[in-house]
Amino acid sequence: MTKTLPLTLAICILCLITGFALVGCGETPPSQPTEYKIILPESTIYEITANKTTAEKDAIITLTAEISSPAYEITEVRANDVVCEKTSDTTYTFTMPEADVTITVATTIKEIASDDDISWANSATNQIAKARDGDSFASQTIKFEFSENINNPQYELISTDENVIPNDAMSVSFVAADGGSGSMKTGGSIKIDLTKVNFGTTYLIFNVKAGSMGYADGTITKKIEVVEFGQINVTTWTNTINFDLSRIYDDYYNLGTGIAITVRDSDADYIYGANYENRVDVTAESEEVSVEIEYVPYHAYQVSVMVTEPNGDYYRILAEFVINDTIVGSGTGDNEEDFNRYLDRELYFVYDGASIDLTVLPPANQNNK
Repeated sequence: MTKTLPLTLAICILCLITGFALVGCGETPPSQPTEYKIILPESTIYEITANKTTAEKDAIITLTAEISSPAYEITEVRANDVVCEKTSDTTYTFTMPEADVTITVATTIKEIASDDDISWANSATNQIAKARDGDSFASQTIKFEFSENINNPQYELISTDENVIPNDAMSVSFVAADGGSGSMKTGGSIKIDLTKVNFGTTYLIFNVKAGSMGYADGTITKKIEVVEFGQINVTTWTNTINFDLSRIYDDYYNLGTGIAITVRDSDADYIYGANYENRVDVTAESEEVSVEIEYVPYHAYQVSVMVTEPNGDYYRILAEFVINDTIVGSGTGDNEEDFNRYLDRELYFVYDGASIDLTVLPPANQNNK
């Protein structure tokens, strides 16, 4: 008994000395590193994810950002105020700071003139004019075309700034391939009510899908600026239409009743509020009449000859023309569209200063009033 007690006491004393020694050296169990949060934005335009939702300082974080609409593209991704490094088309990286991080994504709208299925027509304008007071029916048409006929197309049309062009100011119509009401469409147009628009700039995003029996899925965009009436500057050419009226002149002019022949042309793609004349009237005094027009490149011009009587009645001779040359002037290739032409009741020029000759035929219906 007397030997056991001192041994036990010695062990206790040793333990106390060891514990004091450890405390005196300042040694404590290691603490866990601090984890900071990564806060991601939500958007209908893109989807962004991170390989981690929390991370410690100096960790490398990878972000994956994918656009949900082809009309947009990502221009920059930031972690707080730091621009992330773009490592591929869809991935970005940054080094985690000693703080929570909020991710922000900057996007822009791409101008898409065409894709595989749909394109804007060459005549489509980037400027429209707000209607003048009193022009209650003013509108502007912007045409589009399909690369192949689309069966029963479905569409979505969005203005990105409805303060400039409200969505309810726009309507869409399609052109049937058979010229009637068939389901196969060749393209169409967007009609904008100019009484509802306001000055400023917006983008139109137009998506078209095949409703059935097809796989078309195309998106095009267009930047549109709304300006004051008369402020749209359009490039024009000076072109001439030479009319041969010999086939109708004696029948309609030399009747001793004072009948005058009026030659009229107009721009089928006229831009409301632009600085050019879209309609020219010339009264014929002989069998040969030349009409000089301001021609807007890529626009289609409709031509008519009207026989006007003193009492105000008139006979309209619509599109009863024979073009004297199948190819007029010099084009840039073998395609029909590379030459000045009159086709499907529409007249086109392909260069400045060109002229075209038209022979006017008697109307099929002499009583076409």
